Amino acid sequence: MGWLGKRNKHDEQSAADSSPEAEAEAEADVAAPELAGRPDASGEAQAPGWPSRGPIVVGAPTPAFEPKAVDKEYGRTPYRADTVIDGWSSGAFTVRAASVRGYLHRYGGAPRQDDFAITVDPERQRLVVAVADGVSSAKYSHVGSSTVVRYATRWLEEPPEPLADGGWHTLFKSAAWTLTEQAAAVLSLPEADAEQAERMLATTLACAVCEPHPDGGLSAVVAAVGDSGVWLLTDGTFVPVLGGKEQSPSGLSCSAVVGLPRVPNDVAPQPVIIEPGQVLLVGTDGFGDPLGSGEGGVGALFAGLLGDRVPSQIEFAHALDFSRETFDDDRTLVAIWPPSS
Repeated sequence: MGWLGKRNKHDEQSAADSSPEAEAEAEADVAAPELAGRPDASGEAQAPGWPSRGPIVVGAPTPAFEPKAVDKEYGRTPYRADTVIDGWSSGAFTVRAASVRGYLHRYGGAPRQDDFAITVDPERQRLVVAVADGVSSAKYSHVGSSTVVRYATRWLEEPPEPLADGGWHTLFKSAAWTLTEQAAAVLSLPEADAEQAERMLATTLACAVCEPHPDGGLSAVVAAVGDSGVWLLTDGTFVPVLGGKEQSPSGLSCSAVVGLPRVPNDVAPQPVIIEPGQVLLVGTDGFGDPLGSGEGGVGALFAGLLGDRVPSQIEFAHALDFSRETFDDDRTLVAIWPPSS
């Protein structure tokens, strides 16, 4: 997009360039923004306007409305943004991340209950990602999710014990205790109370630790408590690595969520190799539920967005904020690309 008119390089023409005729000619050289309608995920054109003036529609859309500010009953501090966007490259890693408030919370004036945190150590070539989804029934779970992602990334930067020797279980137990202490502060309790923490601040937590692989690409270990998930996008296919909704005997997804401060007896970390051309995804069920098997409209949207190139931060967040009827939960997604070669 050209925002600047042409500037003549010859000094002798400077006077002519400042004439009204030259100015009109220069204005004609400025490329106008494209205002034509753009297709949604179904291929149908949306209303004309800026490409991001409305959400990308997948199937039947959620009704349009103006989001409400977060109600004071959830607390005024710390400030809770509707949307958080991040993205950068450092050494072997390229990252895009976003967390968006769901349509239901926007409509009702509730805060975004999801959150994420990322740290990178350029010297050790180590990337740490944490994603959390506050349990919807817990009033202050937005505080809980922020508490555990920040704690987890700090803990994983310098693990006090080897991850391969039970360190992951120690991490989740320590995060659970930190959450319980945070609940005591938020609720003005005389002492830490795990039951009150679960009732008011419960949250899932999914983590990934990534390093360069000797043979190229990246090597990662992922672990989670709750239904936040991890996927590997390869050749347009979303391969589940960890987490996600449990299936009932009938084949339906179970909506019950077990999160921190409850910690399962067995925490099963999963190793995964991310080869050049593949993308590691860590996200909440607000992304995972509509993604499903990855063979529908949401899968097509993200396979097209992430498969062939690294999108801009705004593109990434705009896609995550897609509109699809009945899928109105908060959504958080972190995407990690290895070096291209």
